[in-house]
Amino acid sequence: MATNLLGYLVLLPTLQSIVTGLKITKVDVPRYLMVGQRATLGCHLALEGEVLYSLKWWKDGKQFYQYIPQNKPPAVVFTVDGITINAAKSGLTQVELQDVQLSSSGQYRCEVVAEAPTFNTDVMAANMTILDTPDNKRGPKVTGIKPSYRDGETVTLNCTSHRSQPPAILTWTSGGHEISEDHLIEYPPTPDGEPGQMTSTLGLVLTARKSIFTQGVLKLRCSATIYEYKWNTDVTLHLDNVTYSQPHHLPTLQQTESAAPPISATPGVQLLLQLLLLLHLLLGTTIPRAT
Repeated sequence: MATNLLGYLVLLPTLQSIVTGLKITKVDVPRYLMVGQRATLGCHLALEGEVLYSLKWWKDGKQFYQYIPQNKPPAVVFTVDGITINAAKSGLTQVELQDVQLSSSGQYRCEVVAEAPTFNTDVMAANMTILDTPDNKRGPKVTGIKPSYRDGETVTLNCTSHRSQPPAILTWTSGGHEISEDHLIEYPPTPDGEPGQMTSTLGLVLTARKSIFTQGVLKLRCSATIYEYKWNTDVTLHLDNVTYSQPHHLPTLQQTESAAPPISATPGVQLLLQLLLLLHLLLGTTIPRAT
């Protein structure tokens, strides 16, 4: 029993140093950023009674930053592709990267080492991905819109998100609801622009009906999504405000334009003609002929 107790007492300082030694509590690395933005990298420490000897940052196994409090100056910057450090805003707890590029994507690792005699070391890493969307900052482009549509006419639109890495995911919605796949035409992304950049297109086909046009108007939205970034383009379609009636059947003409239409004589007209004829006959018999 005494032997076992002695073993526990020997192990206790070792266990305590593991639990209470220098350690990294959290690493802050932006998950996604756009080309040209700034990235603030944070490495939060718990000294637990120890003294920090050094803090180092690595990208994909290459060291780009070092901070040793005892040195003058304490910070040292190393050249690594895709890394541009803003020294004025970098120190022990954070490092600022400016004007990030696609080459800035990768794994970022913070490493801390304690002073002698323990030289305890702790490491924590996180990934960062840089997105390239030079043409999508104002939303995807919608083409094929007509000034208005007739009832029953086919509506065909295309939504295009140009040149991004990775390619954008496109969706069509109306009134906050995604439009059924039955009305969509999916096109594969195509290479466009710089190496790795892709252009995405999603088509929409539907029939213009009064039932889907609220007071003659249909509002649609096309969204381009790349990870947590999203851009929208809204369009409005109009239905012709025309009331259609049954066609009127015109009568068939019996006469040509040169033929005069027949005159229908009424009984009064017939009596007048008979009187004129009688008067003509009387006058013709009473007037003597010239010799």
